[in-house]
Amino acid sequence: MSPPPDISVVVPVYGGATTIEALAERVDATMSARGWSYELIFVCDRPRDGSWEVARRLAASGACVRALLLRRNFGQHPATLLGIREARGETIVTMDEDLQHSPEDIPLLVETSRAMSGIAYGIAEELQHAWWRNVTSRTAKWLVARYVGFDARDVSAFRAFPATLRAAFADYRGERVAIDVLLSWAGAPARAVRCAFAPRAGGESGYTLRKLVAYLGDLLLGYSTAPLRLASWLGLVAVVAAIAIGAYVLANWFVHGSAVPGFAFLALSVAAFSGAQLLALGLIGEYLGRLYFNSLQKPQYLVEASVSFGADSVNGRDSATPSAGSPAAAPE
Repeated sequence: MSPPPDISVVVPVYGGATTIEALAERVDATMSARGWSYELIFVCDRPRDGSWEVARRLAASGACVRALLLRRNFGQHPATLLGIREARGETIVTMDEDLQHSPEDIPLLVETSRAMSGIAYGIAEELQHAWWRNVTSRTAKWLVARYVGFDARDVSAFRAFPATLRAAFADYRGERVAIDVLLSWAGAPARAVRCAFAPRAGGESGYTLRKLVAYLGDLLLGYSTAPLRLASWLGLVAVVAAIAIGAYVLANWFVHGSAVPGFAFLALSVAAFSGAQLLALGLIGEYLGRLYFNSLQKPQYLVEASVSFGADSVNGRDSATPSAGSPAAAPE
């Protein structure tokens, strides 16, 4: 194999048929201007358009481009994880396919990352998404910072970090993947760098409100016990409310000589306590379900085909040596 490059640029691809060729050209121009050797890894997450054909052509004709095709749509984070594990560069850069992340800002992130031996995040002055996505994103970052254990307020998919940080999650085999949580396990410092984000150059984002909410649930349930603590607090509140209601009933008996009348009071009390119990059971069931699915050791991703420096490979059988421990390299 050729010597490891200076930089590995990982790009998960889902709808980039109109953008990834321009992205590859701009990455090449940026790296050439700096004199850095590099590899550009396109991980095609079962794209909804002709992205794989474009990525495959670029990999077949370019000495610095690699293209991987997943067997089905696994999601942005598993696709990014595969690219990170396959990367051979000293510094790894991840970015989106839609040219919102400027390739010309890669040197700034790389130099920041190397200066502090940590993670450099490229963030925009203003979020470039619809209002509902901005609100959801800010809420998710606040909850992650509060309950998952690391400050996610200044993170983005545009990041640079030393390849050595992979050791912190080399053995991670969980079904749900959150790249920034995994990187936080390394304990490396992180810094936000202001970058010029452009409007989306082509297509539409694959993230819907439902997917964003589901991702937030994955973060809270997959990497935190905060929901279980919430259930415990609800149980405590229900007990206190029950004591208060009991005191009210006794006081009414002694003062008025009768029990509290009214079906509404009884129904409301039963509904409140039953809701707290069902919520607690649901949260416990969700955690048990995740433990069960993790015990099945389902693959985080499966590679159907790859093109590396002009050499085609099908069904994950590449002429190069697969990454150690990678589910993609395991026999089916």
